[in-house]
Amino acid sequence: MPLLSEAWLDRYVGMNYYVTDCEGIGGRIKERLEDFIVEEVLIDGQVVPTSVTGKPLPKIVGKPGPWVWMIIEKRGIDAITLSLIISRKLGVGSRDISFGGLKDAVAITSQVVSVRGVSINEVPSNFGRDIKVLSVVSMDRAFTTGDIWGNEFTIRVKNIDPSRKDNINCMINQLMERGLPTYYGYQRFGLKRPNSHVIGKHIIFGEFEDAVNELLAHTYPMEPPRIREVRELIARTGDYSKALELMPKSYRYYPERLYLGNWPVTPGIL
Repeated sequence: MPLLSEAWLDRYVGMNYYVTDCEGIGGRIKERLEDFIVEEVLIDGQVVPTSVTGKPLPKIVGKPGPWVWMIIEKRGIDAITLSLIISRKLGVGSRDISFGGLKDAVAITSQVVSVRGVSINEVPSNFGRDIKVLSVVSMDRAFTTGDIWGNEFTIRVKNIDPSRKDNINCMINQLMERGLPTYYGYQRFGLKRPNSHVIGKHIIFGEFEDAVNELLAHTYPMEPPRIREVRELIARTGDYSKALELMPKSYRYYPERLYLGNWPVTPGIL
């Protein structure tokens, strides 16, 4: 019988059970970005590689058109932040940028990103130290979720307890028998602020003030102390001008800064 998870974060995002009832093996993941590699797999089976694995670049046949497709490798950056950086660097709107899916942030990842309204010559070799452009071609349409089959993972697990090696066989056997659960993982909800589903639920029910309060004022224990102090200031005083002044200017806090800078919320912001 599957084991019930005892981790509060698992329960909070709805991942209530492990699929196996085997004992654990210890170990740690994601101690370094190189320990977690995510490479996009195109619908035709070609892998969009990172430089870490050394796989060949896929053969993508370009076509004349208003789009460019870029093969991008990024380190420790999520897809939304990548989109914001590309938008600013190339001077295009968010609707002019398209990609097939989100990728883990605490990882080295590769994916195809398409941009409308720029030429190949306008695309730089990188968008910063942690974002490399490995290849670029002209194209007649956007790159979308329909262009990918999935993702290929290369994961390094460190500090496994060697005395528990029999547990590995137990897990493999049960996984082969039961399959893997189709959980949405932490990358969908967030790790330091696992609340995207909470915000979404408020929006669906028309509870817009609650959605904004969840985004701005609800603190989570994994956040840096400085950020928790800003959120507590918002909850305690409602001083959005002061909160905007104190909120870090990094892309990680772009949604908060967007709402604080447009308070009271104007039509179309939420």
